[in-house]
Amino acid sequence: MVPFRGLGSPSSASNAMNLWQALIGMLSPNSSRRRTRRSRSAAATSLENRILLTAISSMNPAVQIVNGTGTSLYESVGMVGDTGGYGCSGTLIAPQYVLTAGHCAEGVGDTAGRFFVGGQEYRTTKVFLHPSYNPGQLGQDGAHDIALYKLDRPVTNVIPTPINRTVPVVGQLLTLVGFGGGGTGTTGHTGDYGTKRVGTTPIDRVTTQTIFWNFDNNTESNTAPGDSGGPAFVTINGVRYVAGVTSGGDQANAGIGDTSFDTRVDAYAAWIDSIVGSAATTTVGIVASDAAAAETTTNQTANPGAFIVTRTGSIASSLTVKLGISGTAVNGTDYNSLPTTVTIPAGAASATIFLTVRDDTAVEGMETATLTLASGTGYSIDATRTSGTVSITDNEAIPPTVSIAASDAAAAEATTSQAANPGTYVVTRTGSTTAPLVVNLTRSGTAVSGTDYNALPTTVTIPAGAASTAITLTIRDDTFVEGNETAVLTIATGTGYLVNTSQAFATVTIADNEVATSNDQFANRRTITGTSVVVTGSNVGATRESGEPSVAGVGGGKTVWWTWKATITGTVTLSTAGSSFDTTLGVYRGTAVNALTQVVANDDESYRNGIYTSKVTFGAVAGQTYQIAVDGYEGESGNIKLALTQTASRSRDALTTSRRRRWSFDD
Repeated sequence: MVPFRGLGSPSSASNAMNLWQALIGMLSPNSSRRRTRRSRSAAATSLENRILLTAISSMNPAVQIVNGTGTSLYESVGMVGDTGGYGCSGTLIAPQYVLTAGHCAEGVGDTAGRFFVGGQEYRTTKVFLHPSYNPGQLGQDGAHDIALYKLDRPVTNVIPTPINRTVPVVGQLLTLVGFGGGGTGTTGHTGDYGTKRVGTTPIDRVTTQTIFWNFDNNTESNTAPGDSGGPAFVTINGVRYVAGVTSGGDQANAGIGDTSFDTRVDAYAAWIDSIVGSAATTTVGIVASDAAAAETTTNQTANPGAFIVTRTGSIASSLTVKLGISGTAVNGTDYNSLPTTVTIPAGAASATIFLTVRDDTAVEGMETATLTLASGTGYSIDATRTSGTVSITDNEAIPPTVSIAASDAAAAEATTSQAANPGTYVVTRTGSTTAPLVVNLTRSGTAVSGTDYNALPTTVTIPAGAASTAITLTIRDDTFVEGNETAVLTIATGTGYLVNTSQAFATVTIADNEVATSNDQFANRRTITGTSVVVTGSNVGATRESGEPSVAGVGGGKTVWWTWKATITGTVTLSTAGSSFDTTLGVYRGTAVNALTQVVANDDESYRNGIYTSKVTFGAVAGQTYQIAVDGYEGESGNIKLALTQTASRSRDALTTSRRRRWSFDD
């Protein structure tokens, strides 16, 4: 009698398996243990799984399968059984279908089957035993030792493995996976059941419906009792397929000298499709079969890349697969346009897409082209092979990369005890220094080039033999209250270099030497001397002090003060033209802020013409001191430019007041 590789055979029973089956039976929903009518919770199920796995691990030998190793991979392989326990293996080939051996399903009722995979147990709603199953023919064509379990719900946490549809060949390597006995070729199986094991062996013979291999030596592996129904995988173009279903062998102990056999899955593809449905088993994947492409080199034409799109399931008709295109290379520019769909023709299991590289003169470095599978009709996507990427090597010499840094980032206007302090930038290049390199620059920042500092260049040359060059920021002193300002130099794109994007700009901060609003208080007014003079200042942060007059009769509250003594008698003109805000201007006599006599005042030089700075003219008397106030219209503030001119002619004091007032209407 040919030994089964399942545990239903009396010759394969052992104490260990009895414990295994008793444990499974104890956790089974059909166990005789009393249960409440409350639904089993996820926590309870998890607890049962932990008990189950603990028991399994306690029986786990150092040697797996026969000359194999333990594995947590091959997630689609699970344990197959019935209400009496688990005694076989099986493979998830579609979300709701398990492929196993016919002798594992023999006598199992439609709702009595069980499958344990991905940490969960599933029950069957239908058991499909091949209609021509003949246990008397095991080990030869005509046994039809194959079956399908339809599960009570789809498996959502495990990716199914597709079935093989090509004829296996002698020498092709099989990967054997199952939950049967372990051991060595010398000992044969040792009855250590319940742990997933994996091993490999080459095919020695192929018949119409059966695959055979000889267990010749301890470098090969073999199946053992408990592995029945498990898969013999083959890998084609990087895709794993179920090529065989473990059936049996000619020795009960599965040791050296045993000849084992599997049912050929491709021979039953039509029967499987008639139950599972070809669409359900059609899974597409994509890989870069030639992932290294390149532009033309001196001694070689452009090197194309290639993608291969494969499918499982029926190949009777063509299949159109949708694609997405991405990567750092530009579709239609760096390579001939890739398609957004590819059709696998009828009779074929794959289609190849070539990436034809276009040569250009741009310096780009290594670029990539990626094709990604998109959802479509009539197929599902293999989650392990959703995209393929081809790298395109550039044939232009890699240029230097240019960076900029502020080696002295703190500059300042002149102070009483120190000249203006310059700032410094350093532009650096990588690579060869044998030739000079011209680098383009742009200027920005809050400081004004050519006003706050000597104009910075828009190009700089790193000389031959040097890896860097310095640029000095020379500060120009002024009398404006500006606060700290910045001067930014940025590397612009140019010829013969790349920009280091992480060091593409540098900033120097310029410290101002003017003190804002030091003449806020009347007692701290600044002195003006001369008959033609321009002074600057700011009323930012200025406040109104007690007794202070409203300049030009307009509420402001941000007054700053100057004092001027006439050295001759004549006409004086004061103007705030050039100030940065809407000013008011007043001239007074007196020495106390709360006891001043207005000489002249003005809000706007020409309100109608949109000139909102102020201007006054009055007759000054030699030896007389005048107090000058500048305020902002209704609280405005900013930089002040105040110009005073005097001519030696008499003029009657002219008093001007504002004719402007803002108001609102009540609805």
